[in-house]
Amino acid sequence: MGQLPKGDELRRRSVLVGSSVAVAALAGCVDGVQIGGDDEPDSATSTDDSDDDGDEGSDSDPDDAEEFGSRDEPEPDFIVGESDDADYQTLQLAYDALDSGDVLGLEPGEYTLQPTVDSSDVGEGEDLLKTYTYVAESPEDTSIEFVLPEAEQFTVRGPLRFRPEDGPPSFWNLTLNIPEEVSFDRIQPYEDESELDDYLDDEVDDYDDELTDTYPNAGVELNHCTLNGTVGGPVVATDTDFNDPVSHELWPTECRFYEDVRSGLLIASRCQFEKSLNGDAGFVQYSTIEGTLRMGAMTVNSCRANSGIYVTGDGRIEYSTVERLPDSRNAIQIQSEYDATISNSTINGAIGSTEDGSYVERIERNVFDVPADTRYIIDGAPALEIYLNAFLGGDVRITTDTGDLQSFPSDDITLYHREYELGNYYSEWSGEEADDDLLEPRTIPGDDGVMDRFPLADSDLEPYIERLEEAKEEDD
Repeated sequence: MGQLPKGDELRRRSVLVGSSVAVAALAGCVDGVQIGGDDEPDSATSTDDSDDDGDEGSDSDPDDAEEFGSRDEPEPDFIVGESDDADYQTLQLAYDALDSGDVLGLEPGEYTLQPTVDSSDVGEGEDLLKTYTYVAESPEDTSIEFVLPEAEQFTVRGPLRFRPEDGPPSFWNLTLNIPEEVSFDRIQPYEDESELDDYLDDEVDDYDDELTDTYPNAGVELNHCTLNGTVGGPVVATDTDFNDPVSHELWPTECRFYEDVRSGLLIASRCQFEKSLNGDAGFVQYSTIEGTLRMGAMTVNSCRANSGIYVTGDGRIEYSTVERLPDSRNAIQIQSEYDATISNSTINGAIGSTEDGSYVERIERNVFDVPADTRYIIDGAPALEIYLNAFLGGDVRITTDTGDLQSFPSDDITLYHREYELGNYYSEWSGEEADDDLLEPRTIPGDDGVMDRFPLADSDLEPYIERLEEAKEEDD
């Protein structure tokens, strides 16, 4: 086997969320995911004045939360390049001659590759006959341009689908140039475990039982790469730049996205989204979203949403900082009725819910700080439970008798914790003091006459949160 020349030795890096085994572990953590350990952060507003990563949003080490799986950069089996040490002079020659699963080390240069496929009568797309791992030294020095496969007996259509016994292709330290007509994917009919077992029994003589667990969650690996175009199918990425829009399942760690991202399932950590992000499920943590975030059944933890959030599912916003939506006083716009929560965050804008029947389950432990042109931070009924919040710069008005809000369960709304008797702080109202840093009850503006029976006397939420936690511990 050839070796790369000295000085061009391939880098050995440890990668988080690397193999398809790691992806399976990630997918298993989506439902009821606990991010950042069991402990809650020290402060309800711990992301305020922190850097874009939001690292101070939790007591736990974020690396513990994201290290679902790891593997080292693989050692090349064969070297491709123009040096005397290379085993193959072109990538196409190596691809055609070697067996699926080999690791190809690429010397610096520009490479072109046309994969080979077999026609498939099942599902959408054609089956890749081979997949490899491609390892280079630097994406600045080495690139691969893909060419759409050709076949004599059939017309190649749809994505290029990697087979269960071969697994997905993997790329390290490369620039990938992928034309619009080329993409990768799993063989969809074989994602079901029973169908996959039947397929392997019929088609594969010797296989590992682990395939039935890993294949339904396997994705193309991109490690320390630059991507022009789109891979197309599920992708597991680490420290990779995405220069074009993304629209597929995605598991990125420490990646940068320069165009819009749309993902049915997104599991992201320490990423930078320069434009909009639309996620249906999963979570995003320790990340910055510069464009608008549309959040479905997804957890947003320790993030900065610099252009606001649309709540479009039963998700969670926690330990995050949220700025206003473009051309709006609202930082968060609730699109319908959802079993969602907003907690432990700094929200620099109002919450929109008036006259459209939109509300979530709970808003707690947040600091709302609005500009001078905002009269009401809440004007309507955005949640059933609203307590332990500090409303700064604007007031709260509760109204449920207009438009679609006539169907709002107004008898269930509460502006204080029923059991532990803690309400909210209102900068626009000062009442008579009661005991324990609380004020006398306040009837909230609006036609409903909703009362906060235990308003907070101070905008610093931390002592009240500590009191709540101590009371819970005593009850336990």
